[in-house]
Amino acid sequence: MPLTPEPVLLQPRIEEFLVSLTARNDSPNTIRAYRNDLAGFVALSGGSETTIAQVNRKLIRSFTTRLYETGMKSTSLHRKLAAVKSFCNWLEAEGLLDAGLLETFAPRRRHDRLPDVPGETEVKEFLNGDLTTSSPERDRVVVELLYGSGLRASELIGINVDDFRDEDALLVRGKGRKERNVILGEYAQAAVTAWLPARAKTLESFNLKTSALLFSLGPRHSVERLNVRTIGRIVKATAEARGLDPAKWHPHLLRHACATHMHDHDAPLQGVAALLGHARLSSTQIYTRVSVGRMMQTYRTAHPHAQSSQ
Repeated sequence: MPLTPEPVLLQPRIEEFLVSLTARNDSPNTIRAYRNDLAGFVALSGGSETTIAQVNRKLIRSFTTRLYETGMKSTSLHRKLAAVKSFCNWLEAEGLLDAGLLETFAPRRRHDRLPDVPGETEVKEFLNGDLTTSSPERDRVVVELLYGSGLRASELIGINVDDFRDEDALLVRGKGRKERNVILGEYAQAAVTAWLPARAKTLESFNLKTSALLFSLGPRHSVERLNVRTIGRIVKATAEARGLDPAKWHPHLLRHACATHMHDHDAPLQGVAALLGHARLSSTQIYTRVSVGRMMQTYRTAHPHAQSSQ
């Protein structure tokens, strides 16, 4: 009597898939996101006992339906579905699954939500004036690079001192560790120039060395790069000190504002995409919709014929 083959569990294969992502040099943030998204897929698909044999269109459809029922934003849902598709493609390459089951799978249409971008006056209010944080010179660099160069928080914390190519250009490592050069405006240049002597003095006083542009000192006087959470706290603390709603302000909001304000001032979409490090122009086109929305709001407020007098 032939032996019944043992079912191939999904969870161990996920761990192997994540190892493969590390091998192809994906960023830690990308791998962390895949891990979380695939953990959710397993949890909503039957738990740790889910097998590869159970993965089919019906299971994936059920997964997406449950996510919709939780009220999850479509952007988050599509990210999770993309993680599942990538995993299924890897399973196919390993000879464990026919990924053709996903070829015609079409989730509900995605409706991009326009970011609520602050106007130029509000951003000036956010940036102007002295900072009252524990390291004002360092934190001025944080906010100026987020807005002035449109950096992601993860890109900002990875900057080294020797990444400055000249006074107005900076090498940045983006998603997938892809490198690009970004422009430094006058305000960002001034912030960096003010921070470098303070940085050197701090390191000298504790007899420490680091290549990181931005860092904090740990409880045992060890140099630690700033992390994404700390960058977020700096942005919110700055907003609160200006009397702005800290719940609204976060690092990515300044990146959105950078792109939108550039487009408002007639910057070509290709130039904005290059600055932000978007591989596809479609990722940048949302800012054209933000600018049109801002234009319509201004028109309705200011134009005599925008609204009926009745």
